[in-house]
Amino acid sequence: MCRRVLLVAGCLTLLLGAALWLRECQVNQWRVAGGSAGQAQSSSRKPQHSLGQFNTENLAVPREQILSGGPGKDGIPALTTPKLLSVKDAAFLRDTDRVVMVDIGGDTRAYPLSILNWHEVVNDVVSEVPIAVVYCPLCDSATVVDRRIAGKTLEFGVSGLLLNSNVLFYDRTDNALWSQAGLVAISGPQAGRSLKHLPWRITTAAVLRQEHPDARVLDVDTGHRRDYSRNPYASYFMNDQLMFPVAREDKRLSTKARVVGVKRGDASRAYPVDLIVSQPGRTLSDTWGEKRLVLTADGQGGVSVVEMPDDALVVYTFWFAWAAFHPGTDLYAPSSARPPQGGDHVAPNRF
Repeated sequence: MCRRVLLVAGCLTLLLGAALWLRECQVNQWRVAGGSAGQAQSSSRKPQHSLGQFNTENLAVPREQILSGGPGKDGIPALTTPKLLSVKDAAFLRDTDRVVMVDIGGDTRAYPLSILNWHEVVNDVVSEVPIAVVYCPLCDSATVVDRRIAGKTLEFGVSGLLLNSNVLFYDRTDNALWSQAGLVAISGPQAGRSLKHLPWRITTAAVLRQEHPDARVLDVDTGHRRDYSRNPYASYFMNDQLMFPVAREDKRLSTKARVVGVKRGDASRAYPVDLIVSQPGRTLSDTWGEKRLVLTADGQGGVSVVEMPDDALVVYTFWFAWAAFHPGTDLYAPSSARPPQGGDHVAPNRF
């Protein structure tokens, strides 16, 4: 019996490894074809994908820009109502492990990136607020959203598709596609609309244990056999190369510079994390009209949204993804006194 269980576990590990290998193969084929980070592949060389499995009504982006990431629909399994445990009991968490922390109504929860690497979307309920924590390893991008829109509470899965090397997740109500870094639904009845974004913090397990000893943590007992101690994207984070092409480049920052991207109405602005670290008290405060945005960073990879306008859309991500989705975005500088400029239009939240 034990040998059978070990054999099944080994097969699952091999299958997931094959999916990641397929991603590498697709990238290598694209590079041989002469592509660069800012150029899309010719349509004849695009990997086949399963766009037909989704509701593509009102599709807001060119079909040829949507690429297969390797695994198919739900090949990367999202988590719903996951098991949690006290941070005191989370022995699997190393002090240096990063987590996405959410606090709603005094209920503090943390979602380790070591688990999100393998699942990318967690559907949870915190203080009666249905949320989704979305993470894309290819962009190191994290968002936390309220899953309610237009009188519905959505549950999200991972489509297996990418746009600008960023995850497209989908809702299981309308089977429509949503862009994480693009901040909107790109198909279906909600196309062009955004979910409400919630404040978050990215920090380490050591800080979490010290500052929030009563926090609860996403458990490794997910119901899926994964090696959560291994980061399959470790080598990807060690250079500026991309695994998939993007529609456009912006050379104002390095490809994988870390930024907090904010969008409000027609205005978009990026805040480099290194710049936040350099501010007095490692705190950056900016004004959008009469509303304030306050960001902090700890200089060790941690960043948090302390205060934000209610209608702001906020994502932590690599620069290349933010710039690809928001051409002409304003780039924050301490001497900048002008209001945010540029960016494409995003419809305001309507609940």
